[in-house]
Amino acid sequence: MTQLVELQQVLPELHAAGYRPYAISNDTVERLADFAGRNGITYSLLSDEDSAVIKRFGIMNTLIQPGEGKHMRWYGIPYPGTYITDSAGLIVRKEFHQHHARRASGRTLLYLATGIEPDIDTDAVDVRATVEGSVVNLDAALLDPTLRLEVLSTLVCRLRVADGFHLYAAGAPDAFMPATLTVEGAGIRVGAPSWPEPHRLDMPLMGGEAVPVWEGDVTVTIPVTATSDLIRLGHGLDVSEAVLDLRLNFQACNDDTCMMPDHLQTRLTVPLATLVEPEGIKTYVDRAPTDPTSP
Repeated sequence: MTQLVELQQVLPELHAAGYRPYAISNDTVERLADFAGRNGITYSLLSDEDSAVIKRFGIMNTLIQPGEGKHMRWYGIPYPGTYITDSAGLIVRKEFHQHHARRASGRTLLYLATGIEPDIDTDAVDVRATVEGSVVNLDAALLDPTLRLEVLSTLVCRLRVADGFHLYAAGAPDAFMPATLTVEGAGIRVGAPSWPEPHRLDMPLMGGEAVPVWEGDVTVTIPVTATSDLIRLGHGLDVSEAVLDLRLNFQACNDDTCMMPDHLQTRLTVPLATLVEPEGIKTYVDRAPTDPTSP
């Protein structure tokens, strides 16, 4: 439900890029109409009440048995995910998750669909940090204004390498340290960083060997998610913020000088928010045992 509301928020940008979103679930037409009215959803919500289409696509969550979840319509739900198609209706990308609660945020889906590099210099970006070094600057920003339980957001890190200098990528000779980005935070799940393709730099002093490097502006994206260690479904918020610690390790060189390995580090404080919770979740939570050893 949260993802549907977030998609509405990026709908103008999706339309401008030529995309039209559709959402399908096993909810009834009446429930979907009520949800759309309460949340201002203007794109199509499709009802697959008997899960016929969900089954045909092979995405129904078969780990959930009939009758499971008396206060929630668990049976018949699909694994959460998104198909991205071209103008001919052919699937060009798909993003699915095994955990039934995991979703990509609206802004993450916008980035995945369009492939347009996010602009983190706009006023629309609320969570950001900047740290400057002698030859490398690091700007970091979260595409979303908050982190929510199991909603995959995207952390965008932009490295600005001074003119004439380069950073080494994986595959460089052992004598050089490749650049790495790490993110840590209590209650935060961090995915693998996605780096752009490096280019090959000829190094005459190394016998003409071509070494993978990055120069200029380098944008790295990292998926981050708030887990139940921070936010418990149906219980509100025990804490209001999460902290993300970023560290960039690198070695910068130019044609004449190779600097010693160095690092930059900074911290982002990210507001937390609850999900747009499904109907019945309060009843489910109230009746669920709080002691994991309880029957």
